[in-house]
Formats: sequence, C-alpha cells, structure tokens
Amino acid sequence: MKNLLSFFSIALLSISVLPAQENSQGTMDATLHKTFTIETDGTQTEYNVKVLEHRKYPVTLSAEDKGKINQDRETSAAKVTKLIAVDTDNDNEHEQYFVLKYRKSLTDTFELVATEKGFAVKVDDKTMQYFAREGIYFINNDDQDFFTVEEFKELR
Repeated sequence: MKNLLSFFSIALLSISVLPAQENSQGTMDATLHKTFTIETDGTQTEYNVKVLEHRKYPVTLSAEDKGKINQDRETSAAKVTKLIAVDTDNDNEHEQYFVLKYRKSLTDTFELVATEKGFAVKVDDKTMQYFAREGIYFINNDDQDFFTVEEFKELR
C-alpha cells in the first residue's frame, strides 16, 4: 500500500510539472534613480526621475529539437515595460508618470541623459524627450513605431 501511494504521488507530481515547462518565460525587474538639474529664470532647480523596469523574456524552443530532452532555446526579443516617475518639486511625490513599452533587441542600450530642457530616454538610436518645465514628452516621427507611451499625471 505504501509503495502504491508513493507511485501515485510521483505520477501526480510528474504530470503537474510537465505543463509548467511548456511555455515558461524569464523575467527581470530593476530600478534606476537619477537627479537632474535644469535652469529656470536664472536659478538651478533639481528634479528626480525614477525608472522601474520590467522585462519578460519569452522562452521559445528550437522546432528541430521538439520532443528531445535537451532542447536549444531560440533567441527572441524581450518585452520591456518601464514606469518613469518624475518629481519636479523635490517633495518625494511624483507629479507625472509615463509607461514606456518597447521590444528589446539583444544588444540595445538604455540611457537616461540630461538635456537643456529636461531629460531624454535613449534606446540605441531611438529617443523620447521630456521637457521638465512644460511637463510634456516628445518622440520623433521616425521613432513613434518603436515606443508605446501612456502618460499619467497626479491629480490634486
């Protein structure tokens, strides 16, 4: 009876684990904090930017290895979502939020750089600019198909 119970337990465990291996994906979460300075009417004003990043790496296996125990992974672009929070008056409450989405290539670089009027988000040769005084963002026409942006402002 004990052996029969062990057999059924192992069989049940094997059945429940197998589907988990079919469509798995990798994830990564990261946070970046930056402080920028902008000149407004002759005075230097600091503002803070916080970027929360979440990546989903879909796992696709090579079609020619189907049914094998050790299968090769196919490389595929990660889906990147970045929540960009801007605090323009240094009160630790963010006034504006952006959700920036794009597909990450294998070798792309993400930079958050200061500009004369705010900051810019650069992914390889694609750019989204944020103008701090106006509280607006701008994406070049050529880059609009690359980025997807959703904007939120805090209501007071």
